[in-house]
Amino acid sequence: MVKRKTHIEQVPERKNTIKLVVKSNDLVEARYMFNAWEHRFFGFLMTLIGKDDSAEDVYRIWYRDIKNEYKLKSNNSYDLLREAARSLRSKSVYIGWIKDEFRRGREYSLFEFVDYLEGGQSGSGVQGQEYVDVKIGQDIKRYLVGLKEKFTSYDSRNTYKLKPYATRIYELLKQFENLGARTIRVQDLKDMFLIENEYPKFSTFNQSVIQPSIKAINEHTDLYINPKRIKKIKKGRRVDALQFTIQQKTPQEIKQIRKEEPEPLLIPEQGEEGVKVDSIIDEDNVVDNLFEEFREVVVGSFGVSPQAFINMLKTGNYNKPSIQQAINVTRRAKARQEIRTSVAGFFLKALKDGYTDAKEESRKKQKKKEAKMEKLKLNLAKLEDERNQKINSKIRDLTSKDETVTRLAIEKLTSNTLMKAVISKKEKALGRALEIDDYRSDERLRGMVINNIVDTQKEHFQEILNEYEPQIDSIRKELQKLGKLF
Repeated sequence: MVKRKTHIEQVPERKNTIKLVVKSNDLVEARYMFNAWEHRFFGFLMTLIGKDDSAEDVYRIWYRDIKNEYKLKSNNSYDLLREAARSLRSKSVYIGWIKDEFRRGREYSLFEFVDYLEGGQSGSGVQGQEYVDVKIGQDIKRYLVGLKEKFTSYDSRNTYKLKPYATRIYELLKQFENLGARTIRVQDLKDMFLIENEYPKFSTFNQSVIQPSIKAINEHTDLYINPKRIKKIKKGRRVDALQFTIQQKTPQEIKQIRKEEPEPLLIPEQGEEGVKVDSIIDEDNVVDNLFEEFREVVVGSFGVSPQAFINMLKTGNYNKPSIQQAINVTRRAKARQEIRTSVAGFFLKALKDGYTDAKEESRKKQKKKEAKMEKLKLNLAKLEDERNQKINSKIRDLTSKDETVTRLAIEKLTSNTLMKAVISKKEKALGRALEIDDYRSDERLRGMVINNIVDTQKEHFQEILNEYEPQIDSIRKELQKLGKLF
């Protein structure tokens, strides 16, 4: 008889009980990425898995449990849980390894099946059906139970408030927690997160993925990653890898994060000028870090005495950008033979008085424009995501009431000559006609079907389009205008 992990009623004593997530290190470093609801679904599922579970176990996940566990206050329906399960059913994870000096890899399906309540149903007793039963794929399950290989484990509460990128980075750093540091290639991170061709500029990747993730990890988990000690390892002028210093927070700090005590958290908070220094990073460490970072140029090239540089840093008036600006200005003044006294004296005065020049001001202006563009891009992505979620919700409502909506959209798609060729090629590869689930699982086809539904049922989507399209168009025009200024 199939063993079924069912819902356990919550009791007050379980509020702060540790629910362990255990993954093999191969899975931690695999290539995959989940959205927010997929992350919640899979993370909760991990807490149900026991060491001695068999390959035949079926796990039950209740919508009310997910909502309570993650402290969700929205009134979003069971639809989100069902869609997360269905989406994960069509996803795979890629695990790579080295064999005879060649890199090979294997893709695994996550689930053998998911069992869910179909949409559009209501009435007495429907809440008793708001769960998903899931059977984990036998091949992937060995990375989750009965682990013989190296594995990473953590309290699931550490990831409750993390977004998908932050969750993946947390797991990668947790894996090396006992070593206190980890170096990861930037391209390896992108490969793991399935964004190999996105963020071509490291600065954008850092600002959009790394910095927000580290900030969230510091605020919500049992780890502290000093942002100022993340070392950029370069190959030529390109940042090739990042080295993270990993600190374990004290039990007291973790209790405060869990809201078990009322005192404020003793972790850094992000401010306008970067990360504020508190009890975790003392002033001497900041001075030492700045001195070590710039010693080669300031002491070695400019001839400033170590004690003079340290005394300047101890005033607390100078940070990394201001020191770099003084270095840049001194180098250019030296190249133009504008320094009449010593180079060391010029640098110290440039640092103290905030010397600048035309090139430095131009660089600041450029940086300001780039920051503005990045902010606009993030706002654009947020608006497009909100619009798409509302459109998808409306489509689910329409298709649950009228099944012909999807069929008509697909028929319109097949009437397009270019798309017809794409569909024929896919059908030839599969050896059969495409089904509706095939259109759902193919990102390009799914997008085209959605566009056709919106186009043919425009009266149902006009309110959403009127709300978002003017804002989206405005941001795109502003981005285009800023891009021409570069």
